[in-house]
Amino acid sequence: MNGPLPSTRAFLSDLSSLPTGSKVRFLGCVRTYHIPTGHLILEHNYPRRRFPASAETERASVAVDVNAVLESVTAEELRVGAWVNVVGYVRSWGSDSDGDDHDALRKLRMSSPVYVEAVMVFSAGVVELGEYERVLREALEVERRISRPD
Repeated sequence: MNGPLPSTRAFLSDLSSLPTGSKVRFLGCVRTYHIPTGHLILEHNYPRRRFPASAETERASVAVDVNAVLESVTAEELRVGAWVNVVGYVRSWGSDSDGDDHDALRKLRMSSPVYVEAVMVFSAGVVELGEYERVLREALEVERRISRPD
């Protein structure tokens, strides 16, 4: 049976450790949407930092290129503070300067070697964040144990 490859569930904070080209699904909160480049900047404060309010740069963030899915993304999903699920491919930033005119993108390019090219973005609705984190953490641990038994 042929079809698209399944996505790997991940925490936003783990995206930079995945191989370029990996198909991923993750949850993030919209921090900003940069219209000229079509990038959402998402964040998720997981794992919790010891001093979460100390600096905004402490939060895990990723740029998500939504150009390919703009026709299906709603205004609500682009709203600052909205929680969204993203399915897409991990990409490395090119050497071109596209997007460098936006300060938040420039900072992300300097701090994160990757961005995500979205193939689907959809609302997470009302998220029980602690429950989501617990369930995903446990599922990833089970997957790790299956793939590398002790």
